[in-house]
Amino acid sequence: MEDFKQALARVQSDYGFYIGCQTNPALALEGYSLSSDERQDLGTTEKLADVLKRGVGINRLRPITVKISGKHDWVNRAVPVDAALETADRDAKVALEVEAAKRASTDGERTEAVVRLMELIG
Repeated sequence: MEDFKQALARVQSDYGFYIGCQTNPALALEGYSLSSDERQDLGTTEKLADVLKRGVGINRLRPITVKISGKHDWVNRAVPVDAALETADRDAKVALEVEAAKRASTDGERTEAVVRLMELIG
């Protein structure tokens, strides 16, 4: 139950962890000793809401109310883990090709690096 309380507190303070619990709970919760019911509670939005409503004996967690008024454009910036890794990998390759173009000592080397860079960028 102590690991569940720690994970629950982290879900409320770490948005990336919360998204991980929703998208890939096995990976996000691997460091916690949790029962299958507790894992399901943290990985399912509706069950998580129920747990937060009824509480689990954590006195420092007080209910909050958020009121949003006006006009807002909401953007979900959560990117699936695979897409995030692909983007990071692509960004690293682009950075390497930029450096290769900067370090090129001949026009031929520079042209080759720039062509590879253009292929990456599209």
